[in-house]
Amino acid sequence: MRKKSFLLSLGTLLALVSCSVQASLNPTVCAVPQVYAALEASKTETPQYYKTFYAPLEDLESRISNNEGPCDIVISSEEKFGVLMLRANKTEMNFIQPFVKAPLILWSADENLFKDNIKVITKKKLKSIAIPIAKLSPVGFAASQITKKKEFPTDYLKHRLYRTEHEYQTYAMVSSGNVQVGFLTKPLIMDKGNKTGSYWAIDRSYYEPINYYIIKNAKSINAQALKVYEYLKSSPKALTHFYNTGFESLETH
Repeated sequence: MRKKSFLLSLGTLLALVSCSVQASLNPTVCAVPQVYAALEASKTETPQYYKTFYAPLEDLESRISNNEGPCDIVISSEEKFGVLMLRANKTEMNFIQPFVKAPLILWSADENLFKDNIKVITKKKLKSIAIPIAKLSPVGFAASQITKKKEFPTDYLKHRLYRTEHEYQTYAMVSSGNVQVGFLTKPLIMDKGNKTGSYWAIDRSYYEPINYYIIKNAKSINAQALKVYEYLKSSPKALTHFYNTGFESLETH
């Protein structure tokens, strides 16, 4: 009886160890929250399961720099993040690849505001606007390029033009109703494949592309990380999930 009990306990222990080893084989993808829906959808189809960790870029940088947790692959909304990893010898140039881009929009939580396209802009009918600070993000820089154009008058909004630190803050201000419209990227306003509110899609010739980058951590010892990296950046199935949640192909004009 004791021998049988011992064998059962040993079997349970071996099963737990096996599960632990198997779990350790799953690489971790660390990413900005904009790609949450696309990444989670891709998990069900990838040939190699992966774990995920979501955080703003500054938190991802801290996690990687201070070894606070695994980040075998990183998806960043800024190219400079890959450059920082490169300088820290945590990646290689050929492992910093743009793979999708995010279209810039002027968004309102009001579903009817942009039903007549941009008349509300050209006729100076906007009540307030939030714009990310140009030097802090590609979204802010792109938005600043738009607001400098004579076709986009903002002089009458002098005291109702709010500068934000990032597009999340812009989204929060507009979605709460504190500000009427704000510049951000389309993935933030998508919910299960459907847009929320209404928006004006900025002509792509007006701003530099806002690319998202996938980066493989050169310090990763996970043998399956390269397989996931290649799948996410190249697989039509994986890319379709990104396109369905507001992103676009790099070839889109």
